[in-house]
Amino acid sequence: MPHYIDKPRGIRKHSPLLAAPVAGAAAALYQVTVGRTVILRKVMCFSNVGNCDVNIGVGLAGAFAAVWPTFYVLNLFDAQWMEDEIVEVELNQDITVESSIVGCLVQIEIEEIGT
Repeated sequence: MPHYIDKPRGIRKHSPLLAAPVAGAAAALYQVTVGRTVILRKVMCFSNVGNCDVNIGVGLAGAFAAVWPTFYVLNLFDAQWMEDEIVEVELNQDITVESSIVGCLVQIEIEEIGT
C-alpha cells in the first residue's frame, strides 16, 4: 500500500468548498478530468448546524452509491481524515457527497492520475 511519503503517482488537486444543499441528497463535489482517474487523499468537514454523517461516493439523486465508509462529523469540530485513514479506491467517475443535514461543509483533496 502506498504511503504519503512515497513519490506521488499523479497531480494533487482539491474540490471547492461545498455546503451540502439538501439533506439526504447527493451533490457534485469533484468533476474528474476526461481520461484520468482519481484517488481520494484527504477529507475535510465542518458543521455548525449539528452532528452529521457524510457519505462520499458516485452518482446523483437516486443513483448515489457510497464508495467510502461513512464519515461522522461532530457539531462545531473540524473533522479531517488523511490518506492513511482512508481506503484507497481509484475511480474514473465524478465524486459526489451526501450529508444527513443541510449546511455541512465538505472539501476533499484528490490525486488525479493519467495523461
